[in-house]
Amino acid sequence: MDATVRKQSENNALSGYNYLIQFLEMAPEGALLIDLEALTILHVNQNFLNLSGYQKEDIEAKPFLNFFIISDLKEFLDRINSLNQEKADVSFDLVLKGVENRLAPVKLHLKKNELAEITEKSVAICFLKDVTELRRLEVERNMLSHALRQVNEGLGLFDLEGKIIFVNESFLDTFGYRRNEVIGRNIEFFFSPFIGYEFQLNILPASINGGWNGELRAKRKDGKEITVFLSTSTVKDDAGQPVVVVAVLSDITLRKQLEAQLRQSQKMEAIGQLAGGVAHDFNNLLTVIEGYIDLLKNKLDENASINSYINQMKKATERAVSLTRQLLTFSRRQVVQPKILDINKTIQELSKMLNRLIGEHIELITNLDPKIWRIKIDPSQIEQVILNLVVNARDAMPEGGELIIETEQIKLDRSYNRFHPDVRPGDYVVINVSDTGMGMSEEVQQRIFEPFFTTKEKGKGTGLGLATVYGIVKQHNGHISVYSEIGKGTTFKIYFPAIKARTSSEVEESERKHLKGRGEQILVVEDEYLVRELICDTLRNLGYNVLEAANGEQALRVYQENADTIELILTDLVMPVMNGRKLARILKRENPDLKILFMTGYDDNAISKQGMVTEDIDYISKPFSPNKLAKKLEEIFEY
Repeated sequence: MDATVRKQSENNALSGYNYLIQFLEMAPEGALLIDLEALTILHVNQNFLNLSGYQKEDIEAKPFLNFFIISDLKEFLDRINSLNQEKADVSFDLVLKGVENRLAPVKLHLKKNELAEITEKSVAICFLKDVTELRRLEVERNMLSHALRQVNEGLGLFDLEGKIIFVNESFLDTFGYRRNEVIGRNIEFFFSPFIGYEFQLNILPASINGGWNGELRAKRKDGKEITVFLSTSTVKDDAGQPVVVVAVLSDITLRKQLEAQLRQSQKMEAIGQLAGGVAHDFNNLLTVIEGYIDLLKNKLDENASINSYINQMKKATERAVSLTRQLLTFSRRQVVQPKILDINKTIQELSKMLNRLIGEHIELITNLDPKIWRIKIDPSQIEQVILNLVVNARDAMPEGGELIIETEQIKLDRSYNRFHPDVRPGDYVVINVSDTGMGMSEEVQQRIFEPFFTTKEKGKGTGLGLATVYGIVKQHNGHISVYSEIGKGTTFKIYFPAIKARTSSEVEESERKHLKGRGEQILVVEDEYLVRELICDTLRNLGYNVLEAANGEQALRVYQENADTIELILTDLVMPVMNGRKLARILKRENPDLKILFMTGYDDNAISKQGMVTEDIDYISKPFSPNKLAKKLEEIFEY
């Protein structure tokens, strides 16, 4: 190459270099020109100087590594070397060291540029972007995301068409789904078709246009229906247009149940006050009528033909007096004379009369706890309670069956009080009256204690029997509950506060600490979420490993995944989707040696006599204390 050509080539290269420098100065970001072999800085633009706080002379011709913190130097040098050998772009996340040790996270992008003709060096253009604000926003986003995931209420974000973008852990727990099963679905997926239609028609537009709140019936993955309170609002862009809907929801199923119990209690109280007032006024009127009937009868000759009419009037009046007395009992206005008594003795004394009352087609079975505590109650009224319940059981078994009366003693703790706020924690004597009759629907169970409510044919019942039982129990600070299943029978459980007078051996037995578990794995199957959580916590405290399921179908899936480790199934007897009996049959076919423990609100005899479980399966009656559960597990695992 002659001198003229060489000179022209150098001029072209210099022109290219100057153009590159001008390009770097015009770049909107910080820019550098670096020597890839020596890793020195050849040139920096003004934006880089503004970002770092240095002057040109502080940086140019200085080592690149003097101005950056690199977490993995070896990886950095390896990638620079690959850039030096090949024409490829590389990017790094580094920290820029500015003046006075001011640190700024930056995104560095290097692109090789050949200027060997003038510099005789391999150089690269380097652009860097200050990502301090971006990192701050990422940290804030992560903190916000973490906070949202920890919020107790269920929280979800969905777009203007209702498609879910984000949900927190509480939202997933409320409905029983995993995150990947929820993201991308429409929010109406969690509601019935009717409510889903209502959601698209009214709730979603209202949410977009300002917000909506109210109660909705929803469905969990396990099929259980729950009630949620939903509140929505919108997030808007800078132009004021809605871009996303925020939904906050709470599972208020338990609250609704407690409210229903409170309303029922208030209704019964109101009915009681009304019944008591009416009965009191009627008693006064009947006293006058009965008195004048007696006077009239005394005025007439015994052989007078009108005498038979007067006798019928007398009988009708006496019947009316009896009804008003029952109303007074229900309203708790009847004068009582409570005494401390042994309920076992009372039942034994009544047994002959009860046998006559129920007839030969029904078998009377008693199972009385010999160590039963005493109760304080009016003797005539406890007899009335037992008689009314026995008559009710008899009428439920027109084709015959078994009537079981049991007594037991139990300690009701605060966990029971959570579901029955009108019941004080403490020691109770329990009387269970069970039958193997036709059972009752849920609707009937809600009304059985109301005065004059009856399912019997007209003229065959007053509807005051169970109302009287309710009044007597409440008057003695007791509690009554009913468990019934169509075609299986009914159990009434009556709780009276106990008056304890126990022997030292009884104290030792009840207060001794039962052995803890040895890490056995137990699968808990219970459809009531709070009850399931309580049982799981109790088992963990006792030293057991716990898996849980909300119904029979879910339990089968959990068992299939953990069949080698599960040693016992603790399952509720009555559940939606698949009940405990069917679950037990399926699992027993797969593993005949699998231990199964049923939980139920029925009494012990009712469970076995109604064919709810087989002889080789254990059961425990609700409510049960941690101590009682521990003792039962000791027996099953044979510690």
